[in-house]
Amino acid sequence: MKFFSGDAAPPRIPDAYAPLPFLWRYTIPFGLVLGFGLGWGLGAVSGEYAYFISKETILGTIAGIVTPLFLPLARRIVPHSPETLHDLNHYLTYFVAGLGAGIVAWIVNAFFPLQRSLLDPAYLLYPLGIAGATPLIGFIADAVWTQRAERNRTRTIFGKYVSESIAQRVLDAQTQAALEGEKRNATVLISDIRGFTRMIQELGAEQVVHTLNEYFTRMIDVIAQYDGTVNKFIGDAIVVLYNAPLSQPDANERAIATARAMQDAVREMNTQRADKTLPPLRIGIAIDVGEVVCGNVGSPKRLEYTAIGAPVNTAYHLASLAPAEHIYVTENVCRALGENISATFAQQVELKGGMGLLNVYKLDNLIT
Repeated sequence: MKFFSGDAAPPRIPDAYAPLPFLWRYTIPFGLVLGFGLGWGLGAVSGEYAYFISKETILGTIAGIVTPLFLPLARRIVPHSPETLHDLNHYLTYFVAGLGAGIVAWIVNAFFPLQRSLLDPAYLLYPLGIAGATPLIGFIADAVWTQRAERNRTRTIFGKYVSESIAQRVLDAQTQAALEGEKRNATVLISDIRGFTRMIQELGAEQVVHTLNEYFTRMIDVIAQYDGTVNKFIGDAIVVLYNAPLSQPDANERAIATARAMQDAVREMNTQRADKTLPPLRIGIAIDVGEVVCGNVGSPKRLEYTAIGAPVNTAYHLASLAPAEHIYVTENVCRALGENISATFAQQVELKGGMGLLNVYKLDNLIT
């Protein structure tokens, strides 16, 4: 399962700036607060609190509204690179935008009563003050926007492998333990297409790829309905985890329900394939539960979230043995579900590596 890693390019922001509506969230409140503070100070000196607070607050708010509107002009004036944030030209772009807004505030100030000449040095501080503060506000907005865009991209990429609810819970948890390595009692589901090699020979590469894409799309939709985590694809096989990376007390029930829904989805696919005179798909599914080690494996340049342990190996082996349209489960699954599962003994399988014999059961019915 691929995750967004540090070597990937950061999300592109148009012209390397936060969009105007997003900037307004920062420039308008800042202008309002700055204007109020300036008005309070002038009122303390003159004794005209009501006049100066209302005037400067209005001017500050106007500057906050107008500043982002000057950005397109500032970008034309100042050469900039969309690949670089917070360089000198980026600073100058925000400075020019703030200068334009400051000039607007300076001009509007002339329409208030009791004003001296616009050339009064005190009033010339409007353009300079707003121009000096704008880059700081812009950099803060850009940083928040970049972080949000990166988070959304991560959720989008992660959401291709798990349901939206699982993706959101992982991101909200903000803990690395579940991704860096831990032991979990996970339920592993693996599906495998019967006769896949023969299908390649009969259909040809192009049609096989089209078939697999359609098959994987439907299966992932089903898996997402039950909050399974698509761990990886191995050829035509799909490896799905439950209770990893996040806890799911009903992991076994989810796996059983997923397996049944997957078989139903394949039957629907076959009905449509029959109308196109295409050969049907047949899949076998196996489920095991037990302790695995989960976490990101790889290098800083390429990471894969995976699970390692006996249940993964067992499920993979049984998925290759399960007859078409059958769901194999192990004794561990049967014991975990107790009376909530109906299964018939199917066969005894010798585990690889001389690990002994394993009783395998064919799922009949989930009793509700």
